[in-house]
Amino acid sequence: MFSNATEAQMWQERNCHKCWKYSPEATFSKDARCVTGFEIDRGYVTGRLSKRVERITLHTDCPSRQEKKPVSKKKDSGLMPLFQEVI
Repeated sequence: MFSNATEAQMWQERNCHKCWKYSPEATFSKDARCVTGFEIDRGYVTGRLSKRVERITLHTDCPSRQEKKPVSKKKDSGLMPLFQEVI
């Protein structure tokens, strides 16, 4: 758990700000790609964190941080490559 907002900010800079899932523009937790980052942002306003986030932030590195967005493969449409972009 953070003792002050500066510690929370340092943790976020090390983890959330390097993660592609961090979405500071989210206004509801269901809209956030990462609930941990959302709850830390909300903690700046409310002054508290959930028990789950407290356990995660005890560690230096966030276990769910992903610096690079996974690349998804396109599904094969069964068409010839020339016509795949037309559809």
